[in-house]
Amino acid sequence: MTAERPGYHGRGQPRDNIVLPFQLEPGGIRGRFVTLGTAADKILSNHDHPHSVARLEAELLALAACLADTLKYKGVFTLQVNGNGPVKTLMADVTSDGALRGYAGFDAPALAAMESEHGPDLPLQRLTNGGYIAFTVDQGQRADRYQGLVELSDATLATCATTYFRNSEQIGTGLQVAATRSYNGSWRSSALMIQKLPAAGNAATRSEIRNDLHDENWHTALVLMNSCTAQELVDPTLAPEALLYGLFHETGVRVYPEQPLVAQCRCSGRKVENVLRLLTAEQLADMTVDGVVTVTCEFCKTERRYDEAALSGLRAPAGASVSQSPT
Repeated sequence: MTAERPGYHGRGQPRDNIVLPFQLEPGGIRGRFVTLGTAADKILSNHDHPHSVARLEAELLALAACLADTLKYKGVFTLQVNGNGPVKTLMADVTSDGALRGYAGFDAPALAAMESEHGPDLPLQRLTNGGYIAFTVDQGQRADRYQGLVELSDATLATCATTYFRNSEQIGTGLQVAATRSYNGSWRSSALMIQKLPAAGNAATRSEIRNDLHDENWHTALVLMNSCTAQELVDPTLAPEALLYGLFHETGVRVYPEQPLVAQCRCSGRKVENVLRLLTAEQLADMTVDGVVTVTCEFCKTERRYDEAALSGLRAPAGASVSQSPT
């Protein structure tokens, strides 16, 4: 039970939709704790995903927010799962301002058959049957686009991400990710991460001593972090500071100002119209049903409908406005 841990009471108020940076004492180990309540539920409520897919998407949202906060960027950080099984795509992205969104693509009949045979709590490997996760930082014209890949060869999203940092970034990383659906149907998810920063020191003997101490601190931090249960991670009554203090009070933990997270899609009528303007008349005709083109955002499921008059406006000379049908 969470109440058995020291310090779990009286340290801050329970809060949702934040990323809380922290550092373990002595220095050398940084961390992030992400808790999503209404933000995760709003994103998932836009979709009618089966339980196993919604759970993975909720985990991916928390993981994306957690990893993004460790980066210095101005733009969009994206985590995308591409699978070969019933789950084809999972995507979560977060802007440098903390705006989250996500969606999933899957083979509904194949997934229904698998859940019928094995139950709804299916592991990552069975749902994806291999594939990869892409880590992408897109800063537009400010900098080159960065992308890293890791195979879906581990049991969970957290272990896959840990493998990426260990092999590609040479950064020791520990991760815990959890998601749950409450009795009233609302989703919550959380992520807890610690990372081992490079040890300082130029002299060989000093460096060796510091590295030995750093490794001991790191091992201790991993053991403490892994003692955290999934129930504790997503407990809505537990303040983030209380969770961190309960885990790391023996070593010492310092928290920094939290950053808010919000469920917010970046789609707009202007973006849709710009795309429609690039289509040929034949392509627009193929999309037209009963005189209307309907464009649905994959993320927030907002529908934008354009009747014949609006579609004709798309073919108008540059500078002419396009009026969206009220239908």
